[in-house]
This record gives sequence, structure tokens and C-alpha cells, in this order.
Amino acid sequence: MADRLHDEWRASRRLPGGGYAARVKKTGDQRWITSHGTDQVDIANTRYQDLPADWQRETRESADLAVGLVRDSWLRGVDPRSEEFIESASSRVHDAWLRRNGAWAPPEQRLPYAELAEEEKAKDRAFVLMALDLFE
Repeated sequence: MADRLHDEWRASRRLPGGGYAARVKKTGDQRWITSHGTDQVDIANTRYQDLPADWQRETRESADLAVGLVRDSWLRGVDPRSEEFIESASSRVHDAWLRRNGAWAPPEQRLPYAELAEEEKAKDRAFVLMALDLFE
């Protein structure tokens, strides 16, 4: 699921001539740094399986949360396909992401979910919608 979500995220960055608009991040993964000779990774132009461990973990944590929220809703008898659930779960995915990344997040992403631009909400919603696909 994390692999598919990474590909979905980078699809919005695809360039007409191929490749993706760069999104360079710093990694703390020493093995990756040693292997690549830098602590900088272009996460948009790197496949999920080739990302440093810390950036793989970032996507996986949001995916795991979304799967847990959908699973719990089924167990409680709550319809996870309802717009209300999807928006509530997406907000929780965003809140968790913000706790992990708020120190470096740009101002437009530091907002509460309800105040995010639709494009930003769609990133959080993608985790919930893909988790729903796993249960259907």
C-alpha cells in the first residue's frame, strides 16, 4: 500500500518529458547515505523501494494508521465508505502526519485539516481511500 501511495503522490509531479518535479529531502538513513554519498534524496524521482528507510517509514506510518481506522470502523459497525468517516479519518491521518512533520512542514500544510486547500486534503484522503480498497 505504501508503494502505491508513493506512486500516487508522485504522479501529480509528473513532467511532460518524463520524470517528476524534484522534491529533495534530507535523510538520516546512514546506510543509504553511505551507498549514495549524500544525505539528500529526491523523493519524487525515487521509487518507494529505493527510498531511504526514514522516508519509507513516513509513508508506511500514514498507511498503517489509515488501515487501522478503516478496520476499527468495520468492527464498530460504522460505515467507512461514508463521507463523514472518510473526512474524519483523513483529518486524523493529517494530524498524525503533522505531529511527525510539523517542524519542517510549509505553512500551508501546518493548518488543521478543515482549513487545508483541497489539493492538500486529497493527499490525506488518498491513504483512507486506498485502505478502504483493501477491505472491499
